[in-house]
Amino acid sequence: MKFARLAVGVCLGLAMAGCADPSDISTPTAPSAVAERGADAPSASTSTAFGTQRVWSNGMAVTVSPPTSLKPSDTSFPQAPRTAVFTLTIVNGATTPYRTSQLAVRALVDGRPVAEVRDSVQGLNGITAAVTEVAPGGETVLTMAFAVPADPVMLRLVVEPNGANQEPSATFEGVA
Repeated sequence: MKFARLAVGVCLGLAMAGCADPSDISTPTAPSAVAERGADAPSASTSTAFGTQRVWSNGMAVTVSPPTSLKPSDTSFPQAPRTAVFTLTIVNGATTPYRTSQLAVRALVDGRPVAEVRDSVQGLNGITAAVTEVAPGGETVLTMAFAVPADPVMLRLVVEPNGANQEPSATFEGVA
């Protein structure tokens, strides 16, 4: 009888594992699983300069370009004095496909969130338009824009490949 229960438990465990989402890029890990290329793993509070690549332990890598400043069109939402435009290059070094719809990106100025700008006239359709599946070994580039004041500010961009408030994450920082 004990063997039968054990066999049922093992079969149930294997069945549940088969239902797991293979698109997860990694098991949630400590933030130290994120490292700058060529450096030791930084602590969770470490920010990386725009233009630097961050690589996770599973091979997933993200580079956030330095921002470019853009005057929003009349149809942009929300309206802002200026937008900071970034390109995110995602390289899937993992063994499973990665869906960009999992990606969460948020921007902060002085610790306060700033809004993502959608401006279809200028090709800025927002992160919700990111519906690409990146094959193992593949890469994709996404463009995002955030509302910023007219004068340059220090901006932090938090990139969360597994979704909002999910580890691991990486923080990029610089003047925008």
